[in-house]
This record gives sequence, structure tokens and C-alpha cells, in this order.
Amino acid sequence: MLRNLVSGRNLLLISLGLWVLAVMTIVLAPKGAKAEGGVPFVGTFTAAASVTPNADNVTYCGGPVLDLAVEAHGTGYSTLGALSFSLQKTIDSSKPAMHGCLVLTAPNGDTLNATYDGTEDPSNSNNFNTGSGSLTITGGTGRFRDARGSAHFTAVFSGTYPASSFIGGTGAPFQVMAFYSIEGTVSLQDGDR
Repeated sequence: MLRNLVSGRNLLLISLGLWVLAVMTIVLAPKGAKAEGGVPFVGTFTAAASVTPNADNVTYCGGPVLDLAVEAHGTGYSTLGALSFSLQKTIDSSKPAMHGCLVLTAPNGDTLNATYDGTEDPSNSNNFNTGSGSLTITGGTGRFRDARGSAHFTAVFSGTYPASSFIGGTGAPFQVMAFYSIEGTVSLQDGDR
């Protein structure tokens, strides 16, 4: 009986069946790397920031003049690869609303640009506070040229030594550590790669 099962004809049918199964698996496999309208963009970033009173009334990415100016730099990793993080924003400390420009830069120098909008919660007794908001991807350079998309961010901020800053009356910038988690979708000009 085993000899009949392994006959040439049955072996051909088994091989053909396995080949059809393999092709169906490839064709019908979920396309996890692609999302509707682009590719998933998920990443985490750590940044150090300097906060000063916005005495020069600066604005970023067409936003309003808010009372605090922030410049943050850091690094992280995402589904688009390793990226450095550069953020300029202003904060309304009374609401507290945030608006600014974010530039993420790949190791080869390609940049991904986004407008940053969010809100920040008050600090707790350990000088930690949280924030959240949205990123509107507005373009970039290199492989991010003409990129479009959106993402949601959540953040944890930790202010260090507020008494040694303008908050404590010394006139020095207030130093902050920030930890960001970003999740959204981006469409890339060069085939969403």
C-alpha cells in the first residue's frame, strides 16, 4: 500500500499540491508592512530639551506666539530605521498647549518633517508630566521627499533642577528630559519603502 501511495503519479500530485499551497500562502499572506495609504510609522525617541521664556516671540511651523520656547534634540528607532530627533516648539504654560516643527533625520541625512501639536499635563510631585498630541507629516528630503501622513504621540517629560533655572529666578534655561512614543502612517514617494 505504501508502494502505491509513493508511485510516480501520486508523487507528482503531492508535489503539485505543495507547490499550489506555497503559492497561495505567498499571495494570500497579510501584507503587514503596508497600511492603508502608506506604511506603519512606529517609533520611540529620547530627547534633552532646553526651555526659556519666549522673549523674542518666536513661532514655529506657522503656529501662534506662546510664552515658552523649547528646543529639543535626541535620537531613537522606528519602523523607518534609526532617526535623530530635532524639535522646536512653543508652549502656552497656562493651557498648556504646544505647537512646533519636528525634523527626524536618518543616518544618511534624509529628513522627515512634521508639524507638532499637543497638550501637556501638569507636573506631579516628582517633576514628571505627560503630554500627547499629533504629528502631521509635511514632507522631507531623500527617500522621505514628498512624504505625507499623520501620527499620534505620547510623551513623558522630566524637568531637572527647576530652582536652578528661570523658574527659580536665576535666568538660566530649564532643562528637561523627554521620552516619546509615536504611532501612525506615512506615505513615501518612492513606493512606501
